[in-house]
Amino acid sequence: MIPQIKPICWLVGVLPLFTPLSSLADYKADIGFSDLQAQMAGALPTGATVKVTHVEAPVNDVSGGAPPLYMPDPHDSQFTGKTINPPLGNPSGGYSSHATGVGYLFYGNNSSVAPGIIDIATYETNAWLNRLMTDSGSASVFPGRIANHSWVGNGNSPAATGILLRLVDRQVERNEYIQVVGINNSNGTALLGSAYNVIAVGTTNSSQPHGSVAVDGIYQAGRTRPDVVAPLEVTSTATPVISAAAALLVQTGHDGAAALSSGSTFIAGVGTIYNAERATTVKAALMAGAERVTHNTSTTANITDYRANGFQTSNGLDSRYGAGQINILNSYRIIAAGEQNSIQDEAGGHGAIGSSGFDFDESFGGAGGGNRAGSYFFTAGTDTTLRASLVWNMNVSNNNALTTTLHHLDLAILDLTNNTIAGASNSAIDNSQNVWLNLMNGHDYELRVTAAETANFSGSYALAWQIDATPAPVPVPAAVWLLSSSLLAGATLIRVRRQ
Repeated sequence: MIPQIKPICWLVGVLPLFTPLSSLADYKADIGFSDLQAQMAGALPTGATVKVTHVEAPVNDVSGGAPPLYMPDPHDSQFTGKTINPPLGNPSGGYSSHATGVGYLFYGNNSSVAPGIIDIATYETNAWLNRLMTDSGSASVFPGRIANHSWVGNGNSPAATGILLRLVDRQVERNEYIQVVGINNSNGTALLGSAYNVIAVGTTNSSQPHGSVAVDGIYQAGRTRPDVVAPLEVTSTATPVISAAAALLVQTGHDGAAALSSGSTFIAGVGTIYNAERATTVKAALMAGAERVTHNTSTTANITDYRANGFQTSNGLDSRYGAGQINILNSYRIIAAGEQNSIQDEAGGHGAIGSSGFDFDESFGGAGGGNRAGSYFFTAGTDTTLRASLVWNMNVSNNNALTTTLHHLDLAILDLTNNTIAGASNSAIDNSQNVWLNLMNGHDYELRVTAAETANFSGSYALAWQIDATPAPVPVPAAVWLLSSSLLAGATLIRVRRQ
């Protein structure tokens, strides 16, 4: 059953954001892109070589058999030099202004942070969903690494919605097909925004919590949505900003190859994927790099009370803003710092990490010789703040039942100098855990990932972090610091190993 769909916002809500083009420069400064551009100069990644997918709902009434208008206008000067293909056939006249506006921010020559994207496959939403439902998941049948979804909808029944969510999550997990989806501008998160493995996008001007909607026993209500926000007025336009940032990071990770990654995998129909460009790595880097407090110039909307007034979620985020507002400079630094292994995965090493970086552990959980803990060590400097995000995928099998399994991982920061738990995130329903807190000058710390379920399993995770000199103005509430005494005991043992 194919969902009923509609654009996230109608044309009247999109057009003012794209004219004049000079106004688009301001948002780039607010998301850290202008600073990255100044620092990188000619070495700035642009999303070049990254193939993308642009999925759009039709903006016209197709109930009477009219051809859907869903494509961006390929004749627009923002798309000069680009190939915009409709994989399932050419439209029968006319283009979508909504799609054109989204394309500006996703891959426009002057309006996007990833202007190097030149290979774009466009899908009408129902066509994309139909192809999704006929795919076995064993090899990617979709062109591109990143798909942008600036539309919302629901299945014709909860069962239909559950199937679609599982198929989307399977694409991310098995084919590293990054799905960037806009949540509803109003309360409630429909269809793709309730998937686990996607990057769910909101806006900085949001003043109310969102969260996932209830679909079935696995896809339940209350999970944190969005994951990140952008300083645009509506989620239709915030979403392609995040998609473009993801393309920039994917190119960085792929071009860096073995210099940035300690491993890779080959996926039929996709190619070689290095750890630095995996879907979980990119998502974790975007979340760990996000700003929890903002000072925007392109909008009067700012994040000023992150996690205050009861808005803290069980996985360490804010129910309105997720991890905060995207900062592409921070996220780029995380990827460019390269993969840094835990002490458990680095024979003879010390598990020491730098001020920025990531790790992708492909064998975690205890089964088959995999470790059940990942330990990362560092010493804090003056007025230091830690932002760290742990991300793992919901597992969806290739069988007809689409057997779905969510493993439970926890993230904690241990003060080894005082032998105390400084902070932790241990949500039982999300597939990310996050910490954000001030650290004490000169103290030794351990950032620890733990398999929180009793039985051994085999899975993977991506951990991204940034340790900087910007103090966090809102402390982590004491309620999330409470963990079992066994974790503290483990901290003592790890410290001995380190010494």
